[in-house]
Amino acid sequence: INKAHKVTAYSYGMDFDKAVALSNTTFGVTYNGKFNLSDSTKLAVKAGYASQSDTGDNPTEYDAHFMTFEAMAKFAKFGIGAGYEVLGSDDGKKAFQTPLATLHKWQGFADKFLATPADGIVDTYIKATTKIGKVGLTAFYHDFSADHGDRDLGSEIDLVAAYKVNKHFSTVVKYANYSADDHASDTSKLWLMATLKF
Repeated sequence: INKAHKVTAYSYGMDFDKAVALSNTTFGVTYNGKFNLSDSTKLAVKAGYASQSDTGDNPTEYDAHFMTFEAMAKFAKFGIGAGYEVLGSDDGKKAFQTPLATLHKWQGFADKFLATPADGIVDTYIKATTKIGKVGLTAFYHDFSADHGDRDLGSEIDLVAAYKVNKHFSTVVKYANYSADDHASDTSKLWLMATLKF
């Protein structure tokens, strides 16, 4: 629409020879908007919807949906936001699939949802960002539940600290703590990473 408001429509067709259960056709639309609330306060809004169905030799006939909404307020020294994301289920038969996605980035760093459960996922989350000196800090809290049925899938806290030493060298520390309910098991993970670029 303009530089501050962008609408994107898309379609993906995935027909796999060796993973036919993941073959799907997806149609969707996303909106990204930026609003200046004051000289020091900005609001970023993201919303999206998609519909997915089986294709090719997929043995399961299904129709599932995806919905997402996130609002992030950015102030002079910190940001805070909340979001709601649904990878929907077709009555428990099969859920919305993302076989080519960077899955670690989305439903928690503990990687408990690398494959979407048949009952789907509802991810309600809050996040906060700030910077102390040259260290960027980010915190997430996720509450997971099933789209089909009333199962509570657990919750997770994710923490990230990133420090860019110079234009060639940067470091990241990440921590994830997943508290299980009706899915998987309690898990804690810690990452220490260093990146060197030339």
